[in-house]
Amino acid sequence: MKKIVYSLFALTMLSMVFFACGGNQNKENKNIADSSQVIVDSTKSDSSCSSETIMDPNNAKPMALMMRALVKNTSEMREKLKAGETLETAKYPLVRFWLVEPTDPDVLEPQFFENARLFSESYKKLSASHDNASQIKAYNAVIGMCINCHESYCSGPLKRIRKLPI
Repeated sequence: MKKIVYSLFALTMLSMVFFACGGNQNKENKNIADSSQVIVDSTKSDSSCSSETIMDPNNAKPMALMMRALVKNTSEMREKLKAGETLETAKYPLVRFWLVEPTDPDVLEPQFFENARLFSESYKKLSASHDNASQIKAYNAVIGMCINCHESYCSGPLKRIRKLPI
């Protein structure tokens, strides 16, 4: 099982490097690159491939880094929604954290993947919402999915996550 997880991690990292600096990406490839970013922040422009690396003195695993990117995204979404703005959901692609190496490999069990599936469905509903009121409702459902999963796995960030609903 560990070999499969490490192989998936290596493949994800290679894909990230390939797509992140790919120049003229089509929309599908750009979404893949954005959703598989682990270490690279999306600070690149169309004409160059500059990036900012997230440094972590604790050598966090890829899943933890992706979760931090997810918190950054949801915090930005929260502020925009509270200000009455409608989200440009393309700016916040689905972060597929369940495809990379977790801090604790024991979490990779059927319930974890079911929680990830429910989170993904919830996030897609947020992306499909087009007005502030429906986006707030969908956003809160996404945060609820985060809380639900973190109550069973990795409860450390729960205090921070519980501050995210609107």
